[in-house]
Amino acid sequence: MTTEKTKSKKISAKGGHASGVIWKELYSDLPTHVADALREARLKPEQIVVKEDGELMAINGITEKDVESIRLLYNAETVKDAVVASVGVDPRVDPESSTEVKPTETKKPLPPRKRGKKYKLMAKDIKKDEMYSIEDAVVKLQKLSQNTKLKTVELTINTRETGLRGELKLPHSTGKELKIAIFSDQVAKEVEAGKINFSILLATPADMPKLARLAKILGPKGLMPNPKSGTVTDNPEKRAADLAAGGTLPYKTEAKFPIIHLALGKSTQDTKSLVEKA
Repeated sequence: MTTEKTKSKKISAKGGHASGVIWKELYSDLPTHVADALREARLKPEQIVVKEDGELMAINGITEKDVESIRLLYNAETVKDAVVASVGVDPRVDPESSTEVKPTETKKPLPPRKRGKKYKLMAKDIKKDEMYSIEDAVVKLQKLSQNTKLKTVELTINTRETGLRGELKLPHSTGKELKIAIFSDQVAKEVEAGKINFSILLATPADMPKLARLAKILGPKGLMPNPKSGTVTDNPEKRAADLAAGGTLPYKTEAKFPIIHLALGKSTQDTKSLVEKA
């Protein structure tokens, strides 16, 4: 004999109830076409937060302007409230059938990091309690890097908040060689075949729906075109020329920490050029 409780457990996910999410009530605070697109894609608020803008634009019907509306309401600071207020739990789902949450195990603290002899020798030349000028710091860095394979000069900036991103125009090239590709059907075939011969992929807004099937490949590698990083543009050819010149440097904070890392160039570059870029 089948009880009502048993029937409730067999409700199809197609209606949006088996997972506890009432899809037709979710995203009611967004424009209708945006809400419909997100529901069709079966994206929960917590999934939206971790997706790049380019991945959202790859969803059929979502434009760059729509992404701005989504980010305004569903972001790292508001998503918890959004889930509580909008998602809800279907009363037909048996609460007793929910999986018991086990307490997380306390991780043991990591042992102190062991440093090599070369690192310790270089560390002796740096006075931790002394504030160096940018020029003195660059000169010191160039001297220390002569005996190591690490040649990249990196500028680390502590900010007050996360979510900062933009682009800098440097007075000199960073010296980094960029492999730039402009999206096409041929590029799509190569990506699907596992051939990624670029470090930057440019696309037009009209290309984004075509890139949807590649999001799972490009997204984890940080190669998905994104309007905020300037890789989604109406004129990809001009953008490619600007990037190839070497003086354009995008920046953004780490995902969870208010820190920005900028690779300004190689320590083998001219001291004056490195100082002016810093």
